[in-house]
Amino acid sequence: MNRTLLSALLLLGCNETSFTQLEKIDSFQQKRKNTFDLMVVVDNSCSMYEEQAKLASNFDSFIEFFDGTDVDWQLGVVLTDVEDPAAQGRLIGGDDEIVLTNADGNEVDRVSYTHDWAVAEGLSMVLDPSWFTAVSNDKREHWCTVEAGTPGEANASCALDTEGAGSDARYGEVLITEFMADPAGVPDELGEWVELTNIGAEAVDVSGWQLIDDGRNAYTFPDALTMEPGATLVVAREADSALNGGLTADLATGEAFTLNNDLLYLTGTTEGSREIFQEMVAQGTSGSGSEMGLEAVRLATAPDMLAGHNSGFIREDANFNILVVSDEEDGSPDPVDTYLSAFASLKGDAAFRDHSIMNVSAVVGSDPPEFAGEASCVSANGAAVYGHRYVDAVAKTGGLVDSICDDDFSPLVSQLGLTLSGLQAEFELSRYPVLESLKVAIYSSPDNDSKIRDLTLDTDYTYVEERNSLRFEFDQVPESEQYIVAEYKVRSGT
Repeated sequence: MNRTLLSALLLLGCNETSFTQLEKIDSFQQKRKNTFDLMVVVDNSCSMYEEQAKLASNFDSFIEFFDGTDVDWQLGVVLTDVEDPAAQGRLIGGDDEIVLTNADGNEVDRVSYTHDWAVAEGLSMVLDPSWFTAVSNDKREHWCTVEAGTPGEANASCALDTEGAGSDARYGEVLITEFMADPAGVPDELGEWVELTNIGAEAVDVSGWQLIDDGRNAYTFPDALTMEPGATLVVAREADSALNGGLTADLATGEAFTLNNDLLYLTGTTEGSREIFQEMVAQGTSGSGSEMGLEAVRLATAPDMLAGHNSGFIREDANFNILVVSDEEDGSPDPVDTYLSAFASLKGDAAFRDHSIMNVSAVVGSDPPEFAGEASCVSANGAAVYGHRYVDAVAKTGGLVDSICDDDFSPLVSQLGLTLSGLQAEFELSRYPVLESLKVAIYSSPDNDSKIRDLTLDTDYTYVEERNSLRFEFDQVPESEQYIVAEYKVRSGT
């Protein structure tokens, strides 16, 4: 191939005939990746447990197009519950629960911490011994932070402004007395741990007890496990002290129990982002049955919220994208257009014309039922109401929509990740090719010497006859600003 000719073709991005009329060289440049902020709106009502779990399991599909690349992204989560003061448009990163239940499933103790607890990296949260009661260990003012912590050892006094009356087992003998949510020096999946203490006067059989949260976590204690009076039990993600940072652990949970870090939202530089995302979206099912996804986004982007709790999430130079996951219709009080106008106004006049700047996508009941009052779809997890208002918002902003009854969310999540990244997966040829002659290669620059690799039909890409295009699957899409060059003989009669 003539190097000067190829360079000229690549620079112009044109489609010119080569040495004969029967041969073509089509050149394309992959788009540059985007900068975007994605707000995921999660329905946390009573019917959403399985759907939250499916969303949690698809984070890898979502970020595969921009993780570790030059795309600048942020992802935050809000809930459809706008009645609970703890929700109401608040980004829920940094919130989590440690719940201890007995073998009968009854709650023994609970510590619910929030972003306001300021759980810092490398610092364990330690309960002051004067507040060793099940009714006092859920208050932040009764805890202090200690570097590395004292797992398995007696807690020292925090020297708090107020002191309690000491241990009181009347409301529960086994307490959550210390935890490490964000270890330093080792990853979360190795270094997280929870300490339990028996403050009672009798031994307690904890066989079959569980550590759970309000989401997807559940670790079951083994059989024949007893805690003597005054004894501690350290339950860690990893038992091997050579891997977990030197901790001596009694039990290991693996991925069955995880703790959320103090992050309001994720970015491309967040360590352990997959696990944190799973904690963020698996929010349990205790939320209001009056789901208001669009209202939740409006509250989340209100001036006072963006200046306060949600500060830093909506960036001036970033696209704003919304993904709603719900099995109910939106119950927000205002018309859909009112919300869309408010969201677009966050990005300026251009967002009203260019839907890539602001759009809504949804995993909802996506199809209208045949008869009024029937479900939009039914799955093994239950029925979903037609999300007409969400579907309308998607249609008006050029987003994506899929059925929440699908067993697997990964196709839509992957497509959404690709769309938000700004990359292109399909390239239309200028003429119909003789497939046997089709040669496709990737270049890093408009220079023949910059070839990265040759591509193989039906392995690295496919040819779509009805659109006369080269199609790349999700894991094969050319990277940002690379060049795709197709050489071929023109099919007779086309």
